[in-house]
Amino acid sequence: MAQQKAIRVEGIDAVQAVLRHIAKEDLNMARGALRDGSQQIAQRDLIPELKKGAAASGVPIAPAMADTARARRDRIVFVQVGATNPRLSGFTSRGRDSRGHSYKTALALGSNYGPTDPDVNHYAVGRTRSGHWVQPTVNSNGTHRRVQDAYRRLLADILRRYG
Repeated sequence: MAQQKAIRVEGIDAVQAVLRHIAKEDLNMARGALRDGSQQIAQRDLIPELKKGAAASGVPIAPAMADTARARRDRIVFVQVGATNPRLSGFTSRGRDSRGHSYKTALALGSNYGPTDPDVNHYAVGRTRSGHWVQPTVNSNGTHRRVQDAYRRLLADILRRYG
């Protein structure tokens, strides 16, 4: 029968605390790198394409709405459109519509999907489910593939550095 000997380790709590601290620091740095990288992908690869798509869409208000596009710092590639007031001549984008949406949101949605009320068409385009410029732009010209590939490279780089 094998004889069991007790092993006594002093200071293990301090070592474990240091290891937890290192793991937490690396995780926080990895999270920050993911958020920064996702924002850069949106700025570099997605927003310029959205602006081109808006200009080519035939929706008069779309280019002004595309100019409001902002890349957000998030774990995924995130672009927000319509969170700021676009420069529009003769139109104020303050207040809320009848459904409680802010005019900023209503402008962004209307510029992409057309009017919700066929009797009041401020957008000079018809209603569509697929969108006039956002979804068609993302799905065309390899934009979706470029963004996906850039995001995959970002994840692989983060795993290489912090994994």
